[in-house]
Amino acid sequence: MVKKSIKKNKQKLSKESKKINKINKKKVRQLLVKPHYNEEYMKNKEGDYFDEKHYNLVIKDDCDCYYYDENNDKKLLFKFRKKVIPEKLCNIGLENLKKAAQKTHDNRGASAGKIDMKKMPLYANDPKLLVGRNKFRVKEYISKYTGKVVKNSLGNISQSNIIGYYDKRDRNLGANAPMCRTTAFTSQQVEKWDKVIPLIIHIDRLFKKLIPKNHKIQLKQAQASKNFVIANTAYSTVTINYNWRTAMHKDDGDLKEGFGNLVILEEGKYDGGYLGFPRYKACIDVRHGDFLAMDVHEWHCNTKITPKTKDYTRLSMVSYLREKMIKCKDN
Repeated sequence: MVKKSIKKNKQKLSKESKKINKINKKKVRQLLVKPHYNEEYMKNKEGDYFDEKHYNLVIKDDCDCYYYDENNDKKLLFKFRKKVIPEKLCNIGLENLKKAAQKTHDNRGASAGKIDMKKMPLYANDPKLLVGRNKFRVKEYISKYTGKVVKNSLGNISQSNIIGYYDKRDRNLGANAPMCRTTAFTSQQVEKWDKVIPLIIHIDRLFKKLIPKNHKIQLKQAQASKNFVIANTAYSTVTINYNWRTAMHKDDGDLKEGFGNLVILEEGKYDGGYLGFPRYKACIDVRHGDFLAMDVHEWHCNTKITPKTKDYTRLSMVSYLREKMIKCKDN
């Protein structure tokens, strides 16, 4: 039975590979964008939100987008492809990740926006009790219940979670916790984790086909991580977000030579949620089953999400490699 199952999965993957091989044969729009703001201006806007009216370009079809950096070198900003994730894999992702994505966290930093008392955890939503506060995080707070100072970095609550592996200690385990760890979802919900592996593999194959040079670099380092890599992919980690609009930020901690790979899974109807690069005044309408390979080290954020049905789901998956994971290969 096991051999038959393996053979069947290989046949499915082979069919998917043929479909992926057709992607680059299509005529794709080539776009060159210019920066409208300098880095200092963008840094001052970190944690702000940018609406659709801010953008001159809204990309809704296949597109490769480039820009010239300060050294006049041509750089890739993103590659976008419509409807390249099979519906079956989309459904598997929704069925197995929706609940996990709804879990709230208070440690998303600038991507969760500037501190807003309405978005803070109930135990730390009194400005008089906050200590060591900056724009995005509170380093310490005074407990409403004990009156004592609690040293715990936190920010606005967001419906965002990580699956796979992570290169930061579990703060709940104290100073002796290992540097790298398996996330709670991957270790505790093994059946669901196993079911979404084919989806992550498919995303990885799209990455390889569209950006082979960066994929090769990322894959080599990911596979060297041994115990902290997702199957035979170039990823260690996937961030899953539920109906969450991110503020402007740059991703921190992932491989500089790599690319973030964004996929959206949907239920119901909504408008907005475009992935935008405010510096270039360009945004992309990434929808159900689409694939976006993007330079997450450029400033990016989402436009406002407006529900069109009472119940809707916008589940985003961002697959990437944590840079320090390779240091934990012997854990």
